[in-house]
Amino acid sequence: MKIDPGQEYPLDAAARPSTPLWSENFALVFADPVQRVSALYSIGTWYRDTSVWRENLAVTMPDGQILVARNFGRQTGGAVVSASLSRYEIIEPEQSVRLAFDGPVSTQSFADLMRSGANGGQTRQLKLDLRFQARAPIWDMHAGHNTDATGVAGAMHIEQLGVCDGSLEVDGQKRAIAGAQSCRDHSRGARDITQYRNHCWINGSFPGDRHFQLYIFRMHHIDGIALSLANVFQGREPHAATIEQVEYVEGVADTGKLQTIVLRSALGDMKIAVREVYATIPITMTAPFNPAVGILNGPHGQIFDEAIRIEWEGKVGYGWSERGFSKQPIR
Repeated sequence: MKIDPGQEYPLDAAARPSTPLWSENFALVFADPVQRVSALYSIGTWYRDTSVWRENLAVTMPDGQILVARNFGRQTGGAVVSASLSRYEIIEPEQSVRLAFDGPVSTQSFADLMRSGANGGQTRQLKLDLRFQARAPIWDMHAGHNTDATGVAGAMHIEQLGVCDGSLEVDGQKRAIAGAQSCRDHSRGARDITQYRNHCWINGSFPGDRHFQLYIFRMHHIDGIALSLANVFQGREPHAATIEQVEYVEGVADTGKLQTIVLRSALGDMKIAVREVYATIPITMTAPFNPAVGILNGPHGQIFDEAIRIEWEGKVGYGWSERGFSKQPIR
């Protein structure tokens, strides 16, 4: 599934449109079940000035603490996406990227973040150096599906499954990261999230070179499912899929709950059971589109990113589940 190489790189500042609510965003997640650590990294343009980039990083540790960084800056250019303390570099299109971070992070528990947000906390030093290597081709989410009535997912949206290798160091204590399940994505376009109701973004990989990805939305102003896209890879062959079963979250009580996913493609039905959730990162989404770790007062969408252990036909795999909700439109 070849893509236009231009879809891999950030637009030059002069090429970014002045379209209202337009943004460009990159993300990378990884989950290491051996080290019992996971991370969510996202970086995107700021809605008031697209020359400014906002970076979010949340790393979950085995003791339940979550390390959080949020910064702004203007260091993006060429193959490198950067705000201030992070560096996301496209090493080889469709194959490899590098994520590095070196700087202070605050430390909170999940309960802290859900009570008062990422408001300081103990400051620690984090050094992260990871190399993402693809295990499957890129999924061009909108290929063959050029309409998106939600206005949320971005007019251009690609993602790819792979593994991360490298190191994670906190206050001088270093851990090796090896073969951690990972997903990266890149999107561009106007994002109007005011009518957001629910979404699920879930992906994973199994032995035997089987991978899956899905993206599904419900909106307050659209009856039924507003957007439903899925893909199953067997080796390098993509198979468009339909989402026959998925479970939304509607509140904090739904975090950590196990779920069952059913995808239907030319390969048949794929019934995926989530057997364990071993880390959860809470994310707040406000309008205009501006995600941050934790919770906020006032109208917002609440998202939970979770590292998961999954099972399909007796095979054990690993993946990432991001599910969110908003009880009312986000104003």
